[in-house]
Amino acid sequence: MVRHGTMTETAVSEIVSVLEQDIIFGRFLPKQRLYEDEFIVRFSTKRHIVRAALHELERKGIVERQPNRGAAVRYFSRAEVAALYELRVILHEAAARRIQLAADPEWFAQLEAARDAHAEAVASRDLGLVFQTNTIFHRKLFEGTGNAYLSEAIETSNAKTHGIRSHGLGMPSLLEKARAEHFAMVEAVRTGDLEELARLCTSHMQPARAFYEEKYCGAL
Repeated sequence: MVRHGTMTETAVSEIVSVLEQDIIFGRFLPKQRLYEDEFIVRFSTKRHIVRAALHELERKGIVERQPNRGAAVRYFSRAEVAALYELRVILHEAAARRIQLAADPEWFAQLEAARDAHAEAVASRDLGLVFQTNTIFHRKLFEGTGNAYLSEAIETSNAKTHGIRSHGLGMPSLLEKARAEHFAMVEAVRTGDLEELARLCTSHMQPARAFYEEKYCGAL
């Protein structure tokens, strides 16, 4: 017998996944209101399920609650973008320098496979798959630190910037640049050049940041 709580958790998780991708791919834009009634109809569900999903998206940092206005896609000011990316740089540099050498052959093979899967997704211009394979590649890369807590901290900070990083996904030049940088990261691991890997990891995140700031943050 399936427990009611399990069914509720599954329903919430499914709605979170769909709405997260809607935000990631720009179907909902920064500051756009998110209406519970609309989602109740769309997902054929109950209000408490929708509210739980929105609370989870708020916990992830990509939705915000506004007094007397409900939920909206989180907008990041230029100062907030700078603060988040400062944190990401600190974490990614630290992790890159802690990749264990010589690389475990099984882990390295999985890293290469993740790189190739992302490259194939870029070639097909399947943005949903690009996002998924990009996440898997970076998760696999930082598993190479052997530090699960560091990997978790990186994933948490990455989730908070979904609404920033995702807006450049539709730009072919940014997709190709990311693809090429993944190949360079794997080569840096292969040669044991962790300083180069740290440089690549931090420069890798800047184009999407610049795209968001130019589009949504206005002039300096």
